Amino acid sequence: MVRHLVFDLGNVLLAWDPLNVSLPPALAGRWDEASQSAAREALFLGPGWQAFDAGVLAAETLAAQCSEDTGHPQALFTALIEAMPASLVPVTPMLAFLARASAHHPCHLLSNIAGDTWRAVCQHHAFPHCFQSMTLSYAVGVNKPAERIYAHSFAAGAFAPENAVFIDDRKENLAASEALGMAGLHLPTPAQADAAIACLERWLAGGPLEQVT
Repeated sequence: MVRHLVFDLGNVLLAWDPLNVSLPPALAGRWDEASQSAAREALFLGPGWQAFDAGVLAAETLAAQCSEDTGHPQALFTALIEAMPASLVPVTPMLAFLARASAHHPCHLLSNIAGDTWRAVCQHHAFPHCFQSMTLSYAVGVNKPAERIYAHSFAAGAFAPENAVFIDDRKENLAASEALGMAGLHLPTPAQADAAIACLERWLAGGPLEQVT
């Protein structure tokens, strides 16, 4: 049996903390820290960000909506959207594992991500070439944990869900995966990448899938 690995991006391959997205120095002084903090929370934790990831809301529209909802300047939200890709930090052990594993096992990407963010990732990172297929929310028009995005991944990668493991940091996404027959490995934090890799290596060698403890 060929064993497939399906990776999430955020907090699996690239770590990010939405509430700590920093503006570049040239812009940071334009707004006080309290305003920036409130804007981060409204932008990244609000429903608009999910629509942005799904490709159904443009960045300009998202910034305008957040400004209208909060009273903070639209320019602040625009600056945070543009600064977000630079806040993504490589999870070095998991990227190294991806590079090793992809030489012998089919690897796939399944991620909620906006088109602008994905293009920035491709400009700064080489790891996308490791994937045989990539299913991205902005291209599909729906986010995990919707069933349609998983079905798209199975079709794009030409694999049966029972022959794959999905690595994600969010339990609701793994529950949806498992409901469709694809086992899930929960990575609670990027700091636990080494433990997750050990679980995956044992599974690839023919053992049962164990969870990070």
